Amino acid sequence: MQQIADAAGVSVTTVSHALSGKRPVNPDTAARIHRLIDQFQYVPDAGARRLQSGRSRTIGLAVPDISHWYFGRIARGVEEAANEADHGLVVASTANADPRRERRYFTMLSTRAIDGLIYASSRSTAEIDELARLARSAPLVLADEPIESIDVPSVSTTVYEGALEAVTLLKALGHERVVAVAGYQGLPSTLARTRALHEVFPGALTFYGDFEVESGYRILGDLLAADLRFTAVFAHNDNMAIGAMRRLQDAGLRVPEDVSIIGFDDTDAATMVTPALTTVRKDMVEVGRQSGRLLLDRLNGTPVAKQDSVLLPTELVVRGSTGPAPATPRPSSS
Repeated sequence: MQQIADAAGVSVTTVSHALSGKRPVNPDTAARIHRLIDQFQYVPDAGARRLQSGRSRTIGLAVPDISHWYFGRIARGVEEAANEADHGLVVASTANADPRRERRYFTMLSTRAIDGLIYASSRSTAEIDELARLARSAPLVLADEPIESIDVPSVSTTVYEGALEAVTLLKALGHERVVAVAGYQGLPSTLARTRALHEVFPGALTFYGDFEVESGYRILGDLLAADLRFTAVFAHNDNMAIGAMRRLQDAGLRVPEDVSIIGFDDTDAATMVTPALTTVRKDMVEVGRQSGRLLLDRLNGTPVAKQDSVLLPTELVVRGSTGPAPATPRPSSS
């Protein structure tokens, strides 16, 4: 910092004020200092900055699986918001809510190694005592899955409305026998999709997987082995829909002539399968971006409460995996 001060012809204190923005600095002087910072590629020491301001200017994002497309999109959005606000981002994988891993990142927040945390869940949100305690004393935002019992803001999507639009399409196409391949039972989004399904198809059966391709493949294999008759599959995400499609095709069944399939999320893979997958689009980058902005607003002193939660729209995208119901339910196949 001394080198910047000498080159600008000002004191180190003036450079510090120009960097922090806490004290007014002549606009021309501030512009000169920032040009020199760029020229010398000066990066303020994080430890010194934390001691001086009490903040690390780093936020955290805890996701169940950092390698997963879905959570990678959330991370991209949070990173964009953090970058806009000149904050760093630490992204951590909780290994699908492993308590030991989660505790590590909660400790980072409680000790102020990070200034705030965005938390995304993929399993049941029932075991939330530690998260609730943290929310009472530290800046926290929930991404994708709101938790009603915790008084913190969240950013999620209109899952129920999207699911209702999807199953209404199946009804309009003449389907009466629909099965659902669902995710984890305790998630609010799973409950919302199931509620929408039963509103249109009260007798529809639901089978639970883990959001991965293999579980969609396995569940459909079990249904075929049991000779269950159905004309459509409503999968709670694209991965399971693609797994279901593969299993049907391996059994010699045609999609959508014999069985229609709808997914959820609109992942990149949705247009790479044949036929392309009808699905419900969720903008997960925007979920991440809005989560980051909510958290940063709170860190910057803007009051942010649960009532400031953001609900983003979904969109039904009709492609080739849905069609009119066949005259008779799916024929027996091996």
